[in-house]
Amino acid sequence: MADIVNEITKLEPMELYYIGDRHKTFFEYPAHCHEEYELNFIENAAGVRRIVGDSTETIGNLELVLITGPKLIHVWEQGECPEREIYELTMHISPEIFSEPLISKRPLTGIKEMIIRAQRGLCFSEEAIMEVRHDLQVLKNPKDKFDTLSHFLHLLFTLAEDKGAHELASTSYSNSQSTVEDRRISMIREYMASHYQEDMSVSTLSKLVCMTPESFSRFFHHHTGKTPAHYIIDYRLGIAARMLLQTQLPVQDICFACGFNTVSHFNRLFKAAKGYTPSEFRERF
Repeated sequence: MADIVNEITKLEPMELYYIGDRHKTFFEYPAHCHEEYELNFIENAAGVRRIVGDSTETIGNLELVLITGPKLIHVWEQGECPEREIYELTMHISPEIFSEPLISKRPLTGIKEMIIRAQRGLCFSEEAIMEVRHDLQVLKNPKDKFDTLSHFLHLLFTLAEDKGAHELASTSYSNSQSTVEDRRISMIREYMASHYQEDMSVSTLSKLVCMTPESFSRFFHHHTGKTPAHYIIDYRLGIAARMLLQTQLPVQDICFACGFNTVSHFNRLFKAAKGYTPSEFRERF
C-alpha cells in the first residue's frame, strides 16, 4: 500500500469537471485513487493492462472507463503494448453534482444507476465510445457555458444507456457504498457483508426488506444487475482476492473462510471470474 498514490486532482471547487489530455508513448503513473469521479479515455494502446481493484484486463485500441469509488485503486500499466503514439484524455468530475435529491428525479435515474455501478469501475462498449468522442473533445475546449452543459449532459445520458458496459472490480473489493443508493439495497448489502460465510437464501433476504422472494429477486436484479446468488458469489470472490493478496493463508483455508463448500468449486468460480486460479492470481499479483 505504500506505493498507492492518494491523488490530489486539479479540479477547482467551482468547476463541474477538469480535463487533461496528453500524447504519450508509455504508461508510468502509479496505482492511485481520489475523491473525484474519473472518466478515462485511451486510444491506440492495445495491449496495455488495466487494473481496477481486483480486476485486470488487457485493453484494445479504444478504452473508456468511469470510476466513482473514492477508494477504488486503479492504474493502467504498459503490459504488452509496444511504445507508440498513445492518446489519453482524463476527465475528473465533481461528485457534488450527482447529490440528492436531484439525481433521483425521473429523467436522471439512469445516470444515478450508472454512478452506483461505476463504484466498481465501469468499462464502456466501443459503440458508446464512438458516440461520445465528439463530446469529450468539445468539453476540452467549450465555446460557452451552454455548450459545456449540453455536451456534458449528452455524454452522461449516452453512457448511462450503454447496454454493453460492464463492471470491473468485484463487489466486496470495491467496497462500494453509494449515498444515492436505495435504502433497502444498502440494508441487504450490509447484511451480506456480515453473513457472507453463511448460506443465504432469497427467502431470508427478502424478509429483511418485507418483500416476497419473487418481488425481491426482481428488485435486487434491477438495482445491482445481478441475481442475489450471483451477487453473493461475487462478494465472496472479492474477499478471497483480498486474502490471497494480503495474507499467506493456504488456498484451502481461504476457500472455507469465504463461505465456499469445496475447493474445486471455489477454484472453478475464481478462474471464471478472474481468469486465473487462486494460486496463479496470488503468484501473478
